[in-house]
Amino acid sequence: MIKIKIFFSLVISFCLGVISLEAKDTKWTIETELVQPFLPTVGIGRIQVNRTLWGNWKEEHGELVLGTFMRPGIKHDVVEQITEYAGSIGYRHYFNSNWHIEAKYYLGYVWARNNLQNRRDYEPVFYLSDIPAVQLAAYQEIRKDYKGTVQFAEALVGYRFLLSDSEERSVFIMPQFGVLHGLHGSDIIGPRNGKEETFIVGNLILGISL
Repeated sequence: MIKIKIFFSLVISFCLGVISLEAKDTKWTIETELVQPFLPTVGIGRIQVNRTLWGNWKEEHGELVLGTFMRPGIKHDVVEQITEYAGSIGYRHYFNSNWHIEAKYYLGYVWARNNLQNRRDYEPVFYLSDIPAVQLAAYQEIRKDYKGTVQFAEALVGYRFLLSDSEERSVFIMPQFGVLHGLHGSDIIGPRNGKEETFIVGNLILGISL
């Protein structure tokens, strides 16, 4: 865990350190994720802005990645409903105009209610007990709300396909695959019933250069 935090701290420091360097072909890009907003129990919307830090955009180069992560009132597999918002910072390294790797850090806040494992554990107590105090305690556990800060680290590999290309604008689509790991706060939403805090992820990014 400490090594992961150190790694992403170095990534962030590197990005901020080289942002003042002049790239040969400086570009801003805006990107969004096409699939995750429509997946059950995921419902994640993303918007991110990238800036070329060094190199040529159509050759090997590096990009600073700044983004937002939005998950408003989504039915979840650990809790009845979850709302989550986060900001992200990262670095994307292109080995050529297409293949790239990316490292990203998320910091955000989560609200959740009605943990499903708690419901399974405490509903029998609530219905079977004749003691009001026990029923009240069980009911409070069933209806408990959760909230707090969360941190995630993400590592990705991807390939960029140019859909259109010109001197002023380029439109591209980009599949990515990798791993998302909960650094802090992923247990805030209560018992996970054995569910892992490390997830295999896939993105389908649509972007436009400015």
